[in-house]
Amino acid sequence: MLRTDVADDLRRAFEADGYLFPDYEGYCFANVPHTVAAALGVETGRTLPDDALAGVSDEFERVLVVLVDGLGFRQWRRERDRHPLLDRLSTVGRVTPLTSVYPSETAAAMTTFHTGALPVEHGVVGWNVYEPTTDEAFEALPFQTKDGDEPAVSRSEVADADPLYPELADAGVSSHHVVPFDETTAGATTRVYESLDEFPVTVAETVADAADPAYCFAYLDHVDAAAHESGTESADYRETVGEVFDALDAVVSKLDAEGTADETLLVVTADHGHVNTDPERNVNLDRREDLLAALRRRDDGTPVKFAGSMRNGHLHLRDDSPENAAEVAADLRADLDARVFERAEILDGDASGGDRFDGHLFGDAPASETFRRRLGDAVVSHRDLGVWWGNEEPGELAYVGMHGGLHPDEMLVPFAAVRADELVE
Repeated sequence: MLRTDVADDLRRAFEADGYLFPDYEGYCFANVPHTVAAALGVETGRTLPDDALAGVSDEFERVLVVLVDGLGFRQWRRERDRHPLLDRLSTVGRVTPLTSVYPSETAAAMTTFHTGALPVEHGVVGWNVYEPTTDEAFEALPFQTKDGDEPAVSRSEVADADPLYPELADAGVSSHHVVPFDETTAGATTRVYESLDEFPVTVAETVADAADPAYCFAYLDHVDAAAHESGTESADYRETVGEVFDALDAVVSKLDAEGTADETLLVVTADHGHVNTDPERNVNLDRREDLLAALRRRDDGTPVKFAGSMRNGHLHLRDDSPENAAEVAADLRADLDARVFERAEILDGDASGGDRFDGHLFGDAPASETFRRRLGDAVVSHRDLGVWWGNEEPGELAYVGMHGGLHPDEMLVPFAAVRADELVE
């Protein structure tokens, strides 16, 4: 069942002037890890509403979560008729739309996925993080500075939160990751696949070898990369979606061949979708001399630029004028079709949104000290364009598909659940 009614309700309740805000208390990606843990008998935090799994078989020993980075709910609906597995998932399974977290980008959302903590708690405010204690900007997921060096902070200090997997292990649940990069996550074993051709075998073997009860996680980044390069309307994007779901279809077949399909709950979800921007109109902040003059300076005198992302820009401003943030925010609102949130309203939970949005943009929990020091004095989220420092990183503004902001196309993601044997033809 493809639950388009839930998508409609989320938009009615949490959308304001074309910006869709997170439903942290209910249908939110942040609640997926706790829902998976609860399905395996471990209570770790707030779960999705019960109807997300209503009618889904509860007779399984393993949960396999396949996360298709960048696949929004809108694209799921559009591509359904083009791929048999997508159609079967939408017919036999239960597909519930969720809002992403804010920011709707991989570094923040995947930190939430692996820790169960909200961005306001773990402090990963975007792909780029400015850490005042070390006076350094670094990219959170590649864990490198803008120069490609190792940051002064340790890996354990990137996020102010611990992985959920040791807690699951203490409760007797084994955790296993299948990813296309070297990764070490406390409490989980890791298997690396080198290509999409290897993906089905690696996933099926991981599920078969796992000690019950087991939580298996598999990550696919191909759709996200295609959307960045050419947008979600391109032939390359649609071909990539097809290739990814061909691989996932092969996973289902191999689970069936190995006799584990009827013991496996399959969940297919995404961390965010994409909004198609216009590279010719994406906004180069380096052209705004007034803004450059207002930025905080690092110890070497250079301005603090790189914080957040093109759809979630954090501006760290000089503190020698109490009016600085308000003036900068007002100027940007006047010139750009964008929401500009000031630090005070974010910390006070006063960010305006839809009828049921409670104002807590980065999460409805107390702000950690890590989050407080990394949060910009103003946060810019354009309606449908990228906003970034184009002189130094021109490639970022050349992307077509982007995410991180509050456009419905990037904020709504699928949560599909079905026991794997029900997908076998």
